[in-house]
Amino acid sequence: MLKQYNYTFNSDSGYYSFFTKRQIEYRVAFYEDFTLASCVSDNVELGNVYQITIDKISTQPSPFDILVSETIKNIITSFFESVQDALIYICDDNDKKGLQRFSTFDRWYVKSSMTDYITKLNNVIEFDLDTETIKLYTSLMFHKENPNCKNIEKAFNNISNTLNGEKP
Repeated sequence: MLKQYNYTFNSDSGYYSFFTKRQIEYRVAFYEDFTLASCVSDNVELGNVYQITIDKISTQPSPFDILVSETIKNIITSFFESVQDALIYICDDNDKKGLQRFSTFDRWYVKSSMTDYITKLNNVIEFDLDTETIKLYTSLMFHKENPNCKNIEKAFNNISNTLNGEKP
């Protein structure tokens, strides 16, 4: 098993923080997300849905560091101690790196033991906003024992329709 960086949780701001051996700071946060709730009717139970954000705070370039992914995987694994939680990861493509981040996140999952107890769904969503088409690379993760699995999956599969103006 690979090692990881030590991380701390800042309860005031609600994020996890760690520094690499090159003193590059990363922050990982989970925010309550209502995207899925807007994709189903009001009486559908989804449980707790969060969006994860992963931010490199330091401005210096960050060479590949396997311990960064191990640390983030550990934080996500801890998140799923509650089987009723679901997690959305959204990579916008404004900087043309959305697919790269999406692929990296997918590779982390596939190479982890989370595949034994966490379901991960992927969805590339395109919708029109004013005069441009927006592309979002999205993933949804939930515990296989989550009692709301079917509702969560249905809502996730309906995001594209909702963003394009259809009602749930």
